[in-house]
Amino acid sequence: MLGYCGLNCTECSSYKTTVTADEELLAKAAASCSDGAPEWACLGCTPANQGFLAKYCATCKIRSCAIAKGVQNCAACTDYDTCEQLKGFIKGGSEELAQRMTWLRERFKALAG
Repeated sequence: MLGYCGLNCTECSSYKTTVTADEELLAKAAASCSDGAPEWACLGCTPANQGFLAKYCATCKIRSCAIAKGVQNCAACTDYDTCEQLKGFIKGGSEELAQRMTWLRERFKALAG
């Protein structure tokens, strides 16, 4: 599962802990959060109506923008090439994230014709 920004939710420790119900990971998560595990538990940021989100994901500006624009991924957005927020996020991420978003952008553009 990919987030709107291209992050792979299945590699996220919040997502993994939530879907596996791993008590050891949950205890580590609870210890690292000021409000305990509930602010850390997450089922991924998509779909838009996902109500069980980590606190960080629930307040993500990239996610909010994608939902407001009605796109299934930022790579499908008409503003993709000029979005400074997304560019900064991708630049601060991994090479894998950059490659994934470039690949997705090419696919979405091909579908749009």
